[in-house]
Amino acid sequence: MGMSTKTFLAMAALAAAWGGCGFKGMPAAGVTGTGGASGSGGTGLTDGGLTGTAGTGMAIPPPISVDGSVRADGSMSSPDMNCASVNQGAAPLPPDILILLDRSGSMEWDATAMCRSNCGANSRWNQVTAALNAVVPMTDTQVNWGLKFFGSSNNCTVSTPPDVPIGPGTGAMIMTRIGATRTGSPTPTRNGMNVAAGYMATLTDMNPKYVLLATDGEPTCNPDLPAANMNDSDAMGAQQAVSNALTMGFKTIVVGIGDTMGAATLDQMAINGGMPQTGAATSFYQVTDTASLVATLQTILGRVGSCQFNIGAAPNAMTSNDLIDVFGDGTMIPRDMTHTDGWDYTNAAHTAIEVFGPRCDAVKAGTTMNVTVTFRCIIG
Repeated sequence: MGMSTKTFLAMAALAAAWGGCGFKGMPAAGVTGTGGASGSGGTGLTDGGLTGTAGTGMAIPPPISVDGSVRADGSMSSPDMNCASVNQGAAPLPPDILILLDRSGSMEWDATAMCRSNCGANSRWNQVTAALNAVVPMTDTQVNWGLKFFGSSNNCTVSTPPDVPIGPGTGAMIMTRIGATRTGSPTPTRNGMNVAAGYMATLTDMNPKYVLLATDGEPTCNPDLPAANMNDSDAMGAQQAVSNALTMGFKTIVVGIGDTMGAATLDQMAINGGMPQTGAATSFYQVTDTASLVATLQTILGRVGSCQFNIGAAPNAMTSNDLIDVFGDGTMIPRDMTHTDGWDYTNAAHTAIEVFGPRCDAVKAGTTMNVTVTFRCIIG
């Protein structure tokens, strides 16, 4: 890695005093020191060099580059150039999260299913709305939220466009859209997941991507049965759709609302989605009221908090994205291609990195506040 700025400036000033641009003008002999070819008591300047007599000791090693520059082959570069390492912050990549929200008729029930109509603020729909309103607008500068309902009408159809596209600052739009929506559809979870994954695949940003599936019931609308109708169970189809999304690179977080009437199915979907809950009775997140959903959303955001950082293009023609050092609050983070406890590139262009293991945990916990990158120089 390059030397510190303080060391660089001190050595550069010393080089200038010796009459060189870098160390090119440093005298080959007569430098006071302990080397066999160096002096032990030279005084005065003669033709730009220090004079002295032969000393008794190890020869002074040749100087290294003052800015830690390296050639393409990895060897140290000549310092006779106008290049120094460049430091800049690494911008965290906010996660893209698509809320896939069940608008089935049973979302009008209360959590226990004892009330099934006119449940007011106790309805599952209103409980979810209140929880999302408490979290989404408050976090839409750290998370790129989007929204998709399923079904799109009071049948098994799920339309292709998102109800609110994923993007920054979408909290108010999402809450407005939810406030203008009513329940009444079946539960076409397979169709909803397929549409969600298809939409996520159209996004071109490098941000980590997740589907947040919030549902209260067993999937219906099985298209594989000979006489398919809205009430046909489609547990296997929904589970496979979640698996397919994971294969495409999109993890699914499953939240079960109230008496889900399909815990085993939601458990398997949570496992298939690659983000199961750990240390709890269920692999999916079970919520029964606004408070528990708010707490669950906060837990989920802690899990998906990004350890991926955009480092951009190299700062100038003398630096390279292939020659960088990464620091967390000033402490070097080693590159770790095993993704155990260090950093590595996330794309072939080397314009983004990800921090792994305990070092990522420190970033998410706020113990490590700033991740920075030093671009080293490259010559030849």
